[in-house]
Amino acid sequence: MHHQQIYRAEDMPPVGGPVLVLGAGVYGDGEPTELLQGRLRTALDLYRTGKVRWFLVSGDNRHPSYNEPQAMRRWLVKQGVPPTHIVSDYAGLRTWDSLKRAQAVFGQRQVVIVTSDFHLPRALYLADRLGLQAWGVPASTEDRPQVNRFRYWTREYIARHLALWDAWFPPDVRLGPREPTPDDWDPAS
Repeated sequence: MHHQQIYRAEDMPPVGGPVLVLGAGVYGDGEPTELLQGRLRTALDLYRTGKVRWFLVSGDNRHPSYNEPQAMRRWLVKQGVPPTHIVSDYAGLRTWDSLKRAQAVFGQRQVVIVTSDFHLPRALYLADRLGLQAWGVPASTEDRPQVNRFRYWTREYIARHLALWDAWFPPDVRLGPREPTPDDWDPAS
């Protein structure tokens, strides 16, 4: 769709602002799945090389025992990221919600999206529909089991059609008041 907007982490130009990490599964013990760790590792690379300035971790917290943003935040803090550089979005139930909330709740006009390769075209398409300037960086996959690929691609095929539906008939996204982000208290001088 927007091939010029997809970069490998090492080729991504520095853009400042946040890297939006889209949630994926969390194990019962609250640890991120391999799929999610791949996304977090890629986002961390972007952060450490100065391509982005902070993290917006967006995911599903449907019930108290399942909390993607919390798992993502914990993982990043363990890697030495200052907690003040991580903003959590607990209502990122779907890609559309995460992007819409990045824009409306967190006040972002541009984002670097890190997600799995099969998910990026849909995320960029939706960002485009919302008028967000977005760059996509596919998550590193060095340790991802290939077994699940077919299942993910199948799910993605269905989700992509839902994405078109979302873009034309936007769902009601739970939008709260505009939340502060690291840019508000640490503007790039």
